[in-house]
Amino acid sequence: MAFFENFGKMVTDTYKSAAKASGKLLEEGKLRFMISDNESQMKEIFESIGKEYCECYFRGEQVDNEKFENEYEELKRMQIENDQAREKILELKNIRKCVNCQKEINITHIYCENCGVKQPEIEEEKEEEKEETIPVDKVCKKCEAKLGTDDKFCPFCGTGIE
Repeated sequence: MAFFENFGKMVTDTYKSAAKASGKLLEEGKLRFMISDNESQMKEIFESIGKEYCECYFRGEQVDNEKFENEYEELKRMQIENDQAREKILELKNIRKCVNCQKEINITHIYCENCGVKQPEIEEEKEEEKEETIPVDKVCKKCEAKLGTDDKFCPFCGTGIE
């Protein structure tokens, strides 16, 4: 009987894990589509502004920047929206960017494995959800943390790796 209970729990856990992963993939797809759509619209706005500038130049007229104020605001709004979407995509993948070198690192790392700079703390509830997904090749001599293949610094204590 215990076998069936354990098997049932294992199947349920596997289903929940798969559902969570597919939900993240779906959300990431929606965000990527939104970014792509925004970038297409931004390109059209840039082209429209550029065309107007050229036409004014050819006519020998001064360009009135206030004329494009609405377009500038729309471009700014879409750029902010895209930046936020890119951050959300990184979060879905349990990744963040190093505050110093901008390399993508695991969200749980305290130090960047590329440049060794300490990263700002993240909210506890998010940290508990994150799973370590780095292939392990070495161990830190100071804190004995598992290290990835390309790590130059320990992501947990900041010690340089030889």
